[in-house]
Amino acid sequence: MEGKVIPFIRNQIYHVYHHANGDDLLFREAENCNYFLGKIEKYIYPISKIYAYCLMPNHFHFLLRIKTREELKDFFFESKKTRSSGRLRGSLR
Repeated sequence: MEGKVIPFIRNQIYHVYHHANGDDLLFREAENCNYFLGKIEKYIYPISKIYAYCLMPNHFHFLLRIKTREELKDFFFESKKTRSSGRLRGSLR
């Protein structure tokens, strides 16, 4: 059965979380966290403002706000001029 897709609304704050099944682990070692945060940086950071996050071995939490239309325009305009990385992963290296 396919899940219902509910779009995020711009300029709204969300608590995004996920928990592994049973005793399974999402992050077995620090490298897993770095990989995950790299994906967050690539796909989530451009469209949201991340206020806080917490990665635990079996679950994670993000408190984020979807950016406004103006913020999205500014970000994508600036990202064409300069590329940067390491916004989230610095503390885990």
